[in-house]
Amino acid sequence: MDNEKVKISPPLYLIGMKTSCWRCESKMSVVTLLAPHVEDTEGEICILSNIEELPHKVLSYIQKRVPTFKLRSSKMAGTKYYANTCPKCRVIFGDFFLHEEPGAPFFPTDVKEAKSLYLTEIPLSRVIEVDASLSMGVGELILANANRI
Repeated sequence: MDNEKVKISPPLYLIGMKTSCWRCESKMSVVTLLAPHVEDTEGEICILSNIEELPHKVLSYIQKRVPTFKLRSSKMAGTKYYANTCPKCRVIFGDFFLHEEPGAPFFPTDVKEAKSLYLTEIPLSRVIEVDASLSMGVGELILANANRI
């Protein structure tokens, strides 16, 4: 799905895991958002990627936990989006590699892979608008099996 402004009702979850940087192999955190209630998705649990715009309170919550989640330019995507960035070499870990291939961090194929993720609820009291791409199909697997913190 192409980027578009989407309306998300609470709850909203930060999901993530530790992995190694593809360039320098340093340990780093990678995160994204999981939204069970997105307008016009017929009840599908959505994983957000290529996030171009977030409400300040949500971005602040994420960056307090993962300061390397930054607005960066991606040559491959041809745009700027909030990307996971290596704290050592500062290269971005592109959303394509985190979301698009089965077995990627945010595309688990089984319970074991979903259990490698952590999940924490972002405090929201109202509907928000986010400019992002949506993926559907693995959200329920993640929501049911990720480690809640």
